[in-house]
Amino acid sequence: MLRRLERGGPTTTAELARTEGMRPQSMRTIITSLEGMGMIVRKAHESDGRQVNLELTAKGRALEKSTTDAKRNWLAQTMESLDAEERATLFAAGKIMRRLVDGKAQ
Repeated sequence: MLRRLERGGPTTTAELARTEGMRPQSMRTIITSLEGMGMIVRKAHESDGRQVNLELTAKGRALEKSTTDAKRNWLAQTMESLDAEERATLFAAGKIMRRLVDGKAQ
């Protein structure tokens, strides 16, 4: 959720639930926990007074960044253990996966 809020900006609980394929009730449980830990805050929606947007706090942003940095560091260290042929295979597979994600499989 932190990463989605960091990348996508403020959003509603319903929208987060939709993008994650969850029921809004389940998402509310997660949101309540994150809010309790000071990772997110609720703010009035700019144009619709009936809705509330969720936003990352500075603490939430810092945690998201440190988690992302830790993942990148782990991946870099792990890839160093591969030989040149394994790295080439991995990069070739990455290009294929990118094409699939972009919808250009053929």
